[in-house]
Amino acid sequence: ELGPTLERMVQTLRDQLPASGSGGRGWIPPGTHPDSRPPDEADVVVVGGGVVGWSVAYWLKVLEGRRRRHGMRVLVVERDPMYSRASTVLSAGGIRQQFSLRENIQMSRFSASFLRNINEYLGVPNEPPIDIQFRPGGYLFLASPQNAAALEATVQLQRDEGAQVTLLSPTQLKEKFPWMNTEDVAVASYGLEDEGWFDPWTLLNALRRKATSLGVQSCSGEVRAPCSHDPLSMPQVHMPDSLEYQPVACAIVVNAAGAWAGKLLEAEGLPRGLCQPPLPIQPRKRYVFTWHCPNGPGLSCPFLIDTSGAYFRPDGAAGNYLGGMSPTEEEEPDPSDLSVDHNYFQEQIWPRLAQRVPAFESLRVRGSWAGYYDYNTFDQNGVLGPHPRLENLFLAAGFSGHGLQHAPAAGRAVAELVVKGRYETLDLQRLGWGRLVDGEPLEEHGVV
Repeated sequence: ELGPTLERMVQTLRDQLPASGSGGRGWIPPGTHPDSRPPDEADVVVVGGGVVGWSVAYWLKVLEGRRRRHGMRVLVVERDPMYSRASTVLSAGGIRQQFSLRENIQMSRFSASFLRNINEYLGVPNEPPIDIQFRPGGYLFLASPQNAAALEATVQLQRDEGAQVTLLSPTQLKEKFPWMNTEDVAVASYGLEDEGWFDPWTLLNALRRKATSLGVQSCSGEVRAPCSHDPLSMPQVHMPDSLEYQPVACAIVVNAAGAWAGKLLEAEGLPRGLCQPPLPIQPRKRYVFTWHCPNGPGLSCPFLIDTSGAYFRPDGAAGNYLGGMSPTEEEEPDPSDLSVDHNYFQEQIWPRLAQRVPAFESLRVRGSWAGYYDYNTFDQNGVLGPHPRLENLFLAAGFSGHGLQHAPAAGRAVAELVVKGRYETLDLQRLGWGRLVDGEPLEEHGVV
């Protein structure tokens, strides 16, 4: 039995499958060019057709304007056209302003405005309006006495950046959310606007549909070792379930391969010296569980981040919820597949949920799934911008769980670098490769 979020995802996939009896003949994944082979040439090849990759492609076409007589040729390459292992559609779908790094707050504010006006950006003539099913529930971060001062300082930074966030004492917290046990909470921060959750699949499809309408091409395949490097001018697109590959001559490559972004730069054919420092991005498996609890918090429930690291939010109505918790470094599960360890919920997550919300002692698990974080082991922040040695390679990956909500801003930022040679909307220089070279991590305390 599936929760509403997973049910919507399954229904969307069913709607896109060929009719029964057709045998799948002639069916093409949405946004994919009828010719399964990529073109011989493109101006920009975007590696990765998740929400970040399609955001980059969309903004490239928007920003080019009338600069080019015949238009920029942009190709998006996605190795998993059904998105069965894609981080985008397997996420919890949240957006928040409550980060501790200034750049992350700024990207969240940009993305919130983008989502609020999504039909102005991504609407396509003669197509139905976009409804991302945004639920403005707000995020609620709980802090123990040891972490109270840090949370208060972070809220001040968020307010300085224009975010509407309030601090709640344990008494105020209990008055607003009487279903909560507040005994070990010293202070809480609560987002008053531009926070909540939405349907990731709808955002991905909207970006893809709009970018395609602007002339972006796409194909299924896996980009591997280049035929030429320095600059990276001839990436190879390997066809699905085949030994065949197609070199694509291009001027610029954007690595938006998410959890596999690091693997792309480990490909055979690239000199090791050109790929230093190594890109510290790897797949980390995260579980999401859904449950039913008729006596739970109800419609007043926010997206709650517990002092223990566990999180949950409503999943539709009628007493349904979803949540999870990132494991410790020592407990990281094997990322080679997306199997779910149900004991992790029973032994690690459920006790924490029941301690915070006594009503959850009687919850009933409904379903579960696993997805990937594109985890930046260096500092858990995205890496944006040009490679220090491969001058025409740009990166947009490593967001460590907040790539979905930052995709509109990150895509715009990378497109500005490609088209205009500089950041214009947001100054995200500190998120570049330089900090990897210098060994100076940027601390983000709001990774969930």
